[in-house]
Formats: sequence, C-alpha cells, structure tokens
Amino acid sequence: MNETKQLIAIAEQILEAGPDLVVRYRLLRDVLRLNSTDKRLVAARAGLEQSRWVQLLRDEQEPDGGWGRFHSRDSRSPQKIAGTEAGVDRALALGLDEEHPILKATVRYLVALLEERLPFPDPPEVNDRWPTGVRLFTASTLAKIQPDHPALDREWSLWAALAERIFASGHYSAEEEVRAHRELTGATVANSYLVFCNRYTVAMIAARAPELLPHIEAALVEWLWGKDGGLGYFGVTLHRPPERSAPTHLELWLCSLELLVDFPSLKKWAEGAICWLWDQQGEDGLWDFGPRSGVSWIFPLSESWRKPANRAYDYTTRVLALLRRYHQEER
Repeated sequence: MNETKQLIAIAEQILEAGPDLVVRYRLLRDVLRLNSTDKRLVAARAGLEQSRWVQLLRDEQEPDGGWGRFHSRDSRSPQKIAGTEAGVDRALALGLDEEHPILKATVRYLVALLEERLPFPDPPEVNDRWPTGVRLFTASTLAKIQPDHPALDREWSLWAALAERIFASGHYSAEEEVRAHRELTGATVANSYLVFCNRYTVAMIAARAPELLPHIEAALVEWLWGKDGGLGYFGVTLHRPPERSAPTHLELWLCSLELLVDFPSLKKWAEGAICWLWDQQGEDGLWDFGPRSGVSWIFPLSESWRKPANRAYDYTTRVLALLRRYHQEER
C-alpha cells in the first residue's frame, strides 16, 4: 500500500468512528480530497457552522473583519482570539477558507490595510523596519487565505526580488541581504526580525513557491532546513525532530513543516523528518502527542479533549493533512 492509500485508510477509520464536526470536514476535504460538490463534503461544510470554535471566531470578530490587534497581543483584552494573525490561523485550522463569510470579511480588511485605507491597529515601533514589517505581516496573512489575490502581487514580487539578491550565489548572504534591503525597502535588517528566515517571509514566499526561480528556491530551502533555530519566531531546528515530551517544541516544529511543505525542493531534505513522523504512529494507526502546547493556535479541533479519542483524532487529522501534501505525486 502506498503512502496516499495509507493516509486515506486512516482517515476513513476515523470517519467511521464518528468524529466531531471540524475533524470530519478536514478529513473529507484535506485527506480524502473529495470534490467540492460531493454531498458528504457539502454536508460537512455546512456542519462547521455548529462548531463552538467557529462560533467563537464569529463572536469575537470585529465589524472591520479583524480581531483587534494584528501582530502584538493586547494584554488588557478579554478576547480568547489573540489578534488577527491568530484568528486567521485558527480559522484555517478549523477548515474555513476564502469563501467562508468570516474569512471573506478578513480578506477585505487585509486588503484595506495593504491599501492604507485603514490604519494598522498595533502600537508602532519607532524604527525604519516598521513600515516594511507591517506590510509583511499583513500580506503574509492574506497569502495564507488567498495566495492568488491581486493585492499580493506587489508584495510577493518584492520579496522574490530580495530572495534573488540574497541567494544569488547559491547560498544565503547576510551582506547582500543588508544591501538589498537598503536599496529596495530602506529597512535596517541585520540581526532583526526581518532577516529572510522569519516565518512571515516564508509564509509569503510559500504561497507562490513554484514561481520562484528554481535555483533560488533550492538555495532558500537548503538554508532554512540546515539553519540552527530554523524559522524566525518559531526557533526550532528543522533537521532535528522534537522530543515527544516537549509539546511547545513539537508544535513549533510542525508549524514550520506546514509552512515549508509546498516548496518544490523540500523532499530533498525532509525525508528523515517525514520518516520520524510516520514512526510516531501508534498501534491503533493514529497519532497522539499528548497535551497541547500553550502556544498552539491550531488545537483543539474537536469540541473537547475530555473524550480521550478526540485528542488523537485532532493530532492525526493534522499529521494526515501534512503528509498528504508532502506525499503528492506531483510537486
């Protein structure tokens, strides 16, 4: 049995057990990959509206389409959704897409921010990086929802041009990065959050990764995979799988893989990591890594983890979706 058939068989095993609404929909859409008109998928999509987590997203969404602050958390806010970045990641984890009313409103909001028709809601930093950072935070969030949106064209082209300068030699050049930003953005980036490995830049580039020049894409992935500390803001080394007993390390490692999985050259480097994931499968065919990390905006998917099986269903759904993308026959 090849990998894709194994993944589908595991998904069908969970579906037969009657999982909660989000898990059911994600398995049908992301693992079985049913046609959008399939009756089972249509019914599961409609059922998402009854999810308590979707209802929370809707209840806490602002009229403008965001969730309060964007990038930094307001410690005084009583909201459970920490901000617009977290709201989008949570919505996508729950199976919402650009056609759902919640994310339709968010797309309009993000475009308005990029077009400077609305002010960025976070307190500004007083440095020359902030204007570039604000546009990157906004554009990379939009890219996760709708990677082909025309409002992204300018931003993606800018970061692709930076990549071509930074990796022109076939390897990362910190000196060229400083020079390229000085000429193209005016930002001082050395040893800052704007260094090219940051998770926002990676998310932006990943949205249209096949459009990068092949040798630039290959050099970028090689650098990220071998880099100690991995992606900025996550801080976990990709080529060293995490300990099962370290939930935050595991969470950030999975988040990093999920951002990189659509890069065409990833398979050259990730075989060991993917083998490690397969090796974590339990005797029942499922994955269960234990209590969730406090930094996770992905879990829970099920209504509650009080039912012992739900945690395994949630972890397994996430792993299956990742492996399904990785094991695609055409990359």
